[in-house]
Amino acid sequence: MATKNPNYNVYTVGWICIVSSEMNAARALLDEEHESLPPKPTDDNSYLLGRMNGHNVVFGYPGSSLYGPHNSSHVATNMERTFPNIRFRLLVGVGGGAPRTADAENTWNDIRLGDVVVSNLKGSHGVLHYDADKFKDNGVFHITSHLNRSPSLLLTATQKLRSDHDFELGQMGNYISQVYSRLARLPALRASRFPGWDRDQLFISSYKHTGEGDCSKCDRAYLVKRLDRESDIPVVHSGLIASGSALMCSAQRRDQLRDEWDVCCFETEAAGLMNDSPCLVIRGICDYSDGHQNKEWEPYAAITAVAYVKDLLRVIHPETVEGTANVVGSLNDGEPSDMFTRFSFGF
Repeated sequence: MATKNPNYNVYTVGWICIVSSEMNAARALLDEEHESLPPKPTDDNSYLLGRMNGHNVVFGYPGSSLYGPHNSSHVATNMERTFPNIRFRLLVGVGGGAPRTADAENTWNDIRLGDVVVSNLKGSHGVLHYDADKFKDNGVFHITSHLNRSPSLLLTATQKLRSDHDFELGQMGNYISQVYSRLARLPALRASRFPGWDRDQLFISSYKHTGEGDCSKCDRAYLVKRLDRESDIPVVHSGLIASGSALMCSAQRRDQLRDEWDVCCFETEAAGLMNDSPCLVIRGICDYSDGHQNKEWEPYAAITAVAYVKDLLRVIHPETVEGTANVVGSLNDGEPSDMFTRFSFGF
């Protein structure tokens, strides 16, 4: 049964979800679910309210099924008007990975399906906005730099959580098991479990997808041979996330951005949100951004992303959050940042 909540003002963490699997995973990890508040006539978002590791969290998702940066921006703007005391926003969901082939001595950038990528500073950037429709005549990147960085509170917390994970003190594995337990009782959501490493298929960059749907017609001779992992607990990667208005479906383009910018992940929502408010972007990897899209991994990737965020909220004291400026204040008082970069490429 949902717990009654006081009012719009008690919620300090804003959480943006776009896909239903992302919302289902988040709902399964709530410590306490609150009753809905009366809708406001100027706000067409849908909301889920609750408590997670001591924080009052509002989950916002669009009324439409559209995807892209304008959708996330619309959700964020409405959320800001309706819940005035939000201190920071989290953009949580799934994305495509930009893997490198790992060896026994270098596994840090060995991105697998189900892993989690967190936007974090690499040099002067944390999120890149790419536009595949525009490029210079010589095919080089066109770069301009602007927009807001993730709040220092969140960046500090990610460092603390990374240390917890290094010392095996993190709770991601427990939270993933908690989701399994709750969703197992719901027939429509039972398929959200870890698909198995045999279902994690990375093809060489020059091999294009064959047929429609899954990779059942693709030639397995072109699979990249990778070292087996000893555990099915997802690995968390911190680095650049590239955001565009369309899905990245080209292994060659993926590899170019990975090699030139050290991009770890591709997605389609952050471009709109980073311009409007400070946020941290967290993505569970559901494919390899190469045209071999696999919906099978999407529910599990959503779970791993949400489990990471609950673990992140565990290391952030609610009193610390309440003592920071809200989203509107931080935008008005903060200095412009070069964390977010727009660029274009041509092929």
